[in-house]
Parts: sequence; C-alpha cells; structure tokens
Amino acid sequence: MDVKTKKKKTNWSKNEFETLVSESENKFDVLEGDLSVSLTGSDKRKAWESVMEWTRKRLNMQSPRLIISTQKLKKQKKIQTII
Repeated sequence: MDVKTKKKKTNWSKNEFETLVSESENKFDVLEGDLSVSLTGSDKRKAWESVMEWTRKRLNMQSPRLIISTQKLKKQKKIQTII
C-alpha cells in the first residue's frame, strides 16, 4: 500500500517568523508580564497591536503574501457577520 501524506503548508515564512519574534522580544516584559496596577490588560493589548502593526509595515514592504492573507481575513469576517 502506497500512502501519500500531505505536508502542511507553513503559516509563516522564515522571514515573517523572524520579524515577528524580534519585535515581540522588544515588548516581552509587557506581553508576558503579570497583570498589576501598573500593567493592565489594555497595556498588553496595545503592546501586541504595536507589535503586529510594526510587523505588518515591515513585511508589507517584503511580502505580498501577508497583504493577501489580511484581505482574506477581512473577507471571512464580513461573511461571518452576515451569517
């Protein structure tokens, strides 16, 4: 019996992954810190949004694939809200 296995397509290219990791390391203390009076969930959300925004800006210059995947996500969200 000849069984063919499909390889899962990677979610991130090597460049995309390295960019995301490097930027998230810059905000590590906020992203991984315990919640307290001085560190709120809102602070963590803002830090993550800034990581993603910076990553998108940097990768949009290098990778059209990210633009396409962002457009697909927006389209999926529209479909889900209609249903």
